[in-house]
Amino acid sequence: MKARRIVRIIQNELFNFKNVEYGQIKYMNYSSVQNDACISESDIVGIYGQNGSGKTAMVEALDIVKHALSGMEIPYDTYEGILSDENNTVIKTVFFVEQEEEKYRVQYDLALSVDKSNKKIHLKSERLAYQIKGRNWKNEKMLEFHNPYYDEDAIINDIEPQMESKSIHFFEKTGMLKNLAVYCAQKNISIFFNELISKSIANSEKEQDNEKEFASVVRSLIHFGCGCFQVVKVNQLGAINNNIIPLNVHREKGNMITQGCLPLVMNGRGEVPEEIYEQLEPVIDSINIAIKSIIPKLSIELVVNNEEVKSDGKKYMQVEVYSNRDGKRFLTKYESEGIKRIISLLQYLIALYNSPEICLVVDELDSGIFEYLLGEMLGMMMDEAKGQLIFTSHNLRVLEKLPNKNIIYSTTNPMNRYIRLVGVEKNHNRRDFYIRTITLGGQKEELYDETELQAMGYAFRRAGRGESKVEIPLSDAFRQILEDDVQ
Repeated sequence: MKARRIVRIIQNELFNFKNVEYGQIKYMNYSSVQNDACISESDIVGIYGQNGSGKTAMVEALDIVKHALSGMEIPYDTYEGILSDENNTVIKTVFFVEQEEEKYRVQYDLALSVDKSNKKIHLKSERLAYQIKGRNWKNEKMLEFHNPYYDEDAIINDIEPQMESKSIHFFEKTGMLKNLAVYCAQKNISIFFNELISKSIANSEKEQDNEKEFASVVRSLIHFGCGCFQVVKVNQLGAINNNIIPLNVHREKGNMITQGCLPLVMNGRGEVPEEIYEQLEPVIDSINIAIKSIIPKLSIELVVNNEEVKSDGKKYMQVEVYSNRDGKRFLTKYESEGIKRIISLLQYLIALYNSPEICLVVDELDSGIFEYLLGEMLGMMMDEAKGQLIFTSHNLRVLEKLPNKNIIYSTTNPMNRYIRLVGVEKNHNRRDFYIRTITLGGQKEELYDETELQAMGYAFRRAGRGESKVEIPLSDAFRQILEDDVQ
């Protein structure tokens, strides 16, 4: 029987990350976890605000946390430009962990630095602290580590690493700290979440209570990061525009979990390894069950045109992807971007709807999707979904479907980037209230910077009178027509 394991993000804090000097978000079950150690509310949270006010920063920070929990290196090309030049970027995440009968409040703090010469992002320090639930939250137990081995001189000079510990003796007993620290520095991965730790904690069932607790917390967070936590960034929209549907997948069969993103190539025939095709088939079946409720009479078909065994000994399938709508069949690459976006997210939304273990984070959820459909879908998820959904959006229809407490607003203040609106009554139209707040104020922070809007027309006129010229190659005949028109 599958063990009950739930991990829920209940708070984030960002320090010096991208355009956020400081920002804090407490998610829906923060208070219920603090007071009663339980998940009592629907965990759907939307983040709204003007362009450049920190919405995507939170999504990117959560993606970095996912990389750390999954034992993966943080990609340099993706993130080096948005971390602080002073190397003082910190991401703090608080989790609620429920493992069988035990309940934990866990905080993971991650400090990052950029090594531009080697093009690496270092996890320069990590802090993992937890409390176990009794009648109240019991005394905090903690480990904090600053890895000295990012500096090669520390290895050459045989410097001993030090782990600050409070009531956890796992690393002392295993004697693995030094080798593990070198290993993690070389791979630029977390000291707490990696393959070596995973193998070691498998033997911790026989240890004393403190070590068993530590093993349970780490095992739960690794399982969450690798198997139940998906971050969909805005770059997936670029893939859709290039006729690739990135299928965000969470599928469980027996003791196996398929988690991640499967590419569904639509630009002509796509070549798919047999093992990927075998995963795509049930995912498409699952999508087809749900998609008819969103887009009536639509289904997706995978058609195999050819099979070929390559020189590597693996079988590859030549496939085409078709849409079938009310008996009319055509290549899915001709569908709208909105439908492709729905197909991309749908299987993971199905998992989120059915399982409290799932956390899905989506940047620009509304992109290309009809606003009424988006509102109805989120309203349904709000009422019935068991998992956690965190998303950013610009579409204000959602403000009419979700309660005010489920909406976070980004501000113009980089030192206090995220707030909830106050003074919103049940009979208020939250969309109108938000727009009125933008124009009239009334909150503790400004939500929109209108100082430049008044000069917008002047700026456009000035730009139109600019002296710079762009030379466009034209035939002599066309150039003559343009010059005659100007004269």
